Amino acid sequence: MHLRGTASWEVREDFDRGLLLALYVRDAEGLTPFVVSEPAVGEPEVGALDPAPDTTTAAPSSAAVREWGIWWHRALTEPPQVPPSPPDWNGLEHLPTVRVLAERHHRKFWGWIDDRTREQADSRRKGDPVDLTRWVNGYERRLGRPVRPFQLGVRLLPLAEPVGWVLAGDDVLVSTALRRDARAYEEFLTPVVDALA
Repeated sequence: MHLRGTASWEVREDFDRGLLLALYVRDAEGLTPFVVSEPAVGEPEVGALDPAPDTTTAAPSSAAVREWGIWWHRALTEPPQVPPSPPDWNGLEHLPTVRVLAERHHRKFWGWIDDRTREQADSRRKGDPVDLTRWVNGYERRLGRPVRPFQLGVRLLPLAEPVGWVLAGDDVLVSTALRRDARAYEEFLTPVVDALA
């Protein structure tokens, strides 16, 4: 997790591992053409993970597609949390098909997310393109007053596309590609912080 802020504001950036496990299973099981074509109203149409997980060759079942949609909706609307894991698979108790798929990919997922976390940490060590403290302080100078107290959660997704979505006023999804582009990232965050600060 990466945390920036002061006593009055806070921005938390991190991978949402629960959300990413759902996307990893979607991509590894080849569910994408079925579940992305009809997202629920207001749900982001998230493209393929980058790098892509190894895929299976079995055709997805209708139960997997249906249950994955339920899982995805929950992952988007609930606060970020630890992903379901053995032996109890909390959150997937009533989704037996995706629980089996999650179990099948669980070990590889953890290796994959550990690699993404290391890459993100290495990138920050080399110099973070966005200095959020400086950026929010710039708001205060432009407003001529301190920003109102706020908290913003940024859920990072390893995607090749520079995209972002606002899930709620204080909760956004941001691709790592967008995060690496300081100007585009600041442009994306500007209306979000305008509303909060």
